[in-house]
Amino acid sequence: MEKIPLKVWNRIALLESPIAAEINTNDARYRRWIAILPNLPSAVIPDPLPYYQYCIMDSLYDAEQLQVHALQMNEDLALINEARYFVSNENELYQQLAELEVDPTLFNSPWRVDHPSV
Repeated sequence: MEKIPLKVWNRIALLESPIAAEINTNDARYRRWIAILPNLPSAVIPDPLPYYQYCIMDSLYDAEQLQVHALQMNEDLALINEARYFVSNENELYQQLAELEVDPTLFNSPWRVDHPSV
């Protein structure tokens, strides 16, 4: 399996920042993004979830509504579905991406793939 490009992976590993990829939906009415966010432990607010290293967010948006709501920065109003997957390590991360049929080489900084809300 291909890996996330190193310069993109370093956003997570070194900068602790999210990465994202736009995924083809085969339906022009929708746009789909996968984002990977590192778990940033907080000493102030305990995390209610069991330990995880990465959160994978799979988001599906209505393309027409996204254009309308993006102007007011209300992209969440165009959100149709969102699933989250919590993985404990890099191997589980790639396994989950394979199950979602996501090509790891598509990932980049969120703004480079027009991700609406990361």
